[in-house]
Amino acid sequence: MSVVSRGFLLVLIFLNASLFHACLSKKEKKVISYVNSFHRGHPSSDEIMDGILTHFPADSFEVATYFMDTKREPDSLKIKQKAAEVFESIVRDAPDILLVSDDNAVKYLVQPHLDELNMPIIFCGVNWTDAEYELPPDKVTGMLEILPVANMVVTMQSYFPSMEKLLFLSENTTTSRKEELLLDTLFTRTGLMATYRLVDDYTEWKAAFKAGNRDYDIIYLPTNGAIKGWDRDDAIQFIHRHLQVPVVTTEDFMMPYAVFGLTKVAREQGEWVAITAKKILNGARIIDFPVTTNKKSAYWINASLAGQSGFEPDSALLGKSTIVRHR
Repeated sequence: MSVVSRGFLLVLIFLNASLFHACLSKKEKKVISYVNSFHRGHPSSDEIMDGILTHFPADSFEVATYFMDTKREPDSLKIKQKAAEVFESIVRDAPDILLVSDDNAVKYLVQPHLDELNMPIIFCGVNWTDAEYELPPDKVTGMLEILPVANMVVTMQSYFPSMEKLLFLSENTTTSRKEELLLDTLFTRTGLMATYRLVDDYTEWKAAFKAGNRDYDIIYLPTNGAIKGWDRDDAIQFIHRHLQVPVVTTEDFMMPYAVFGLTKVAREQGEWVAITAKKILNGARIIDFPVTTNKKSAYWINASLAGQSGFEPDSALLGKSTIVRHR
């Protein structure tokens, strides 16, 4: 055999080996579908999503990500249409596992198609309870999102022991309506009478906030992502003009508008989902991972607003809090 022929044969062997290795690698990759109930750019769900996706490098996994956009499009008919589109895409993906975040993905995608989704399913960001969805434990598990509302209220009561009336001011969405049903007992147990205002747009929100400072002892701002026309800079200035009572939150991205925050750590949920998913993809049974709850929390104080509301945190609270300023 000539030197040229021998060299040509070696090149063929090398190419065939490379092609075989590439095909084998592609075949060995696990396929994952991830469905985000909201949109890219919503702070809390972005943290969850980053916690999930950073655990699945492209050289080992194929991840298809879908956004349901239910904050900006909260109409139930539009949500159902979007869920149907996402479901068709998942059927085409034929993933090894399905990961979803927040209530709407579970309510509109997972629950209606449980019999057709022939893969393990892991959720996170479902608020407070998943009982309403009746999810089979041999097929679905997840991490519930339990907001540290009770601890937040108790902390503020130590500074404002005479407070009695609380205004819950939030967006008009599936999650907020669910929270209204669940939180009333909690507020009652802490000695508070709660009123719930769920608004659709920023004009409504401003009117409710202004009235709340006149008629209530404390205002709880859970979130604002679905409030149409929200203007961050105007909201900060509006709050500075009208703030009279402590405003609190359980979401870190709401701290420009709040005096005090005791918040969840959203990334914790995404990381738990990813770690659990990897174990299941490696052969573990989903039923061996019971539904759990988030554990981490963080303290925040808005120094630009604290004094205006009469909130004077002691050194112990200051020592464990992140201090922010927004003007």
